[in-house]
Amino acid sequence: MSGYHGVVHDPEGRLGHELPLDREPHLRLAASALSWTAQSVPPAADTALTVLELTGHARLLRDELADQVERLPADCELRQPLAHTLDEAQRRLTPAATSPCGDLTHAHNRARLVQNLYTALDRLEAEHPVRGSCPHPRPGTRAHEDRPLGG
Repeated sequence: MSGYHGVVHDPEGRLGHELPLDREPHLRLAASALSWTAQSVPPAADTALTVLELTGHARLLRDELADQVERLPADCELRQPLAHTLDEAQRRLTPAATSPCGDLTHAHNRARLVQNLYTALDRLEAEHPVRGSCPHPRPGTRAHEDRPLGG
């Protein structure tokens, strides 16, 4: 079907939340980008494409983490460090915080951001029960009633 293009209209951004995150290929891409040196960096077009791919994936990860943090009970100790991770991701994903798209430093920054966001998601998954209660309430607060994460 040459010449055929499909355009997805998704003004509410729901498709990104319904599709599973493609973890392994993106972590491999991040590791590959982090292995680049000034002497081994690919051509600028390839570096720019890598930066764009990692940027798009970092935005999906940021949104996924934000959704999960939002579901945490208000007294959960995990909220603060994860909110810091989200703030940092938001700052690093702003257009003003970027270097030229084909730049090696930009590729390294995006790769580290993807790794950091996966680390935060892993921490949340490891320390937060699926049912929605938090095993780490702040001192002096009562534990909240369990609530499902899914809705």
